[in-house]
Amino acid sequence: MTPNLYDLNSADGVRQIVAALFQGYNYRLYTEGQTRNQLLDAYRQLTAVRERLPADASHEEWMAAAEAELDDAGNDLAWWLLGLTNKTAQNLGIRRDGRLDYLEEVARHVREVSAGSPDGSFDDGMLMLWAGAATLTIRGSRKSTAGKTLERAFLRAGLTILGLEEGTDFWLNMQRDAEVPREIDVEIASRRGRIRVEMGLIERGNQEVIEDKITRVGTGGMVIFDQIGPRSNARQTAENNQVGFIQIRNNRPLTEMHGFLNDKVAKMLVEPPANTDDIVEAVGRLPDELFVSGLLPA
Repeated sequence: MTPNLYDLNSADGVRQIVAALFQGYNYRLYTEGQTRNQLLDAYRQLTAVRERLPADASHEEWMAAAEAELDDAGNDLAWWLLGLTNKTAQNLGIRRDGRLDYLEEVARHVREVSAGSPDGSFDDGMLMLWAGAATLTIRGSRKSTAGKTLERAFLRAGLTILGLEEGTDFWLNMQRDAEVPREIDVEIASRRGRIRVEMGLIERGNQEVIEDKITRVGTGGMVIFDQIGPRSNARQTAENNQVGFIQIRNNRPLTEMHGFLNDKVAKMLVEPPANTDDIVEAVGRLPDELFVSGLLPA
C-alpha cells in the first residue's frame, strides 16, 4: 500500500476513503497517516527554531532572538511560538501587534516553572508549549477540512451509484431560502417535492450536532452520520420525525440509503453493491470529477 493511496489531496485518495466508508469503516484510520506527517513536519520546524535560539543566553538576549523568529514566521508558526493556536489567541484578545509582549510573559512564566523543576529546562518547556499548540491547530484543521471533503464526495458518489444524476435528481449545498432557513447538504427530487439530506462524520462526543441535523432536514428527511453513543436519543428523535437515520460505522450505508429512498424518489434506483469487491468496483468506475471538488489545499 503506497503512502499516497489515502492522500486527501488527490482524487484517488478520496475515492479510496469513500469506498472504505461505504464498507462501514472509520475514515480516521485512513487519514491519520497524512495528519501524522503534517505533525512531524511542524515539530521539526519548531525544533529548528529552538536550536536557533540561544539556550544559555540571558532572558533579554533570548527575547531579542525570539523577536526575529516572530518577524520571519508565517501565520500559524507565529502563534505557535506563543504556545497558542490562532483561535485561542482570538479568544484571549491577543492582537498581532501584542504578540511580543505576550511571548515575554510566557517566557518568564516558563523560566520560573523550569527553575523549580529538576527534570525540565526552559528550552524544553517552550518547545512543549509550541508542539501542543501545533498539534491542536493541525488536528483541528484536518478534522474540519477532511470531513467537508469526504462528506461531499460520499454524497455525490453514493447517490450516483444508486442511479441518481446530479443537477437533475439531486443538488448539493443548497442555499437557504424562504422555505429552508439554513443551507442543506443535499436535496433529492421525490414524488412529493424534495428530500433534504444532511451528513456529518461526527463521533460520539458531538451528538448534539447530529440532533441538530435531524431538526434541519425536517420530517421525511435523511441524516447520514458516523456513529452515535448508546445513550443518545437521536435515533428515537429521527424515528419520531420519520427521518432516515443512516449510520456509516460497521454498517452498509448504501444499502440503507437505497432502502429509505427507493419508494420516495420518482426515478427507479439501482440496487447497491452488496459486498466489498462490488463496492470497490462500483466506486472505481466513477469519474474523478466526483472526488476532486473541495479537495484539501496542497
